[in-house]
Amino acid sequence: MIIEYIGKVLFVETVKESVKAVSKEVLKGKINQERRERISSALISIQQASIETRNFIDNKGYQPNMDLSKLWNDALKKSIDADLKNLPRLLRNKAKFWGKPQDWLNEKASMELVPKLAYLNDQCDMLLIRLEK
Repeated sequence: MIIEYIGKVLFVETVKESVKAVSKEVLKGKINQERRERISSALISIQQASIETRNFIDNKGYQPNMDLSKLWNDALKKSIDADLKNLPRLLRNKAKFWGKPQDWLNEKASMELVPKLAYLNDQCDMLLIRLEK
């Protein structure tokens, strides 16, 4: 139980720090147009993967899905290109999860490494709002 709590705290803090770092850059005007576009592309990719994932879960549950895995890997690549700190590791876990979900679902501790869709969406929304300014 303590390990699960620590895992959740680490996940939330990791994403929070990534968002804070980019938000500070945006607010200070330190992001050029090229980087802004790379960040926007990464966030859109994350949100698209999230939408497709939610739809799949609602309709088919937790079955292996290589298309979802590819979407999350694309989001991973774009987050690396955008230099979004700490997010790539989380997105990699999301991609690996969809390769064989039952392995992850059967091991509670490993599920702490997979980010929740709602949380990812909220963080992406916050960054997109800041990028629009």
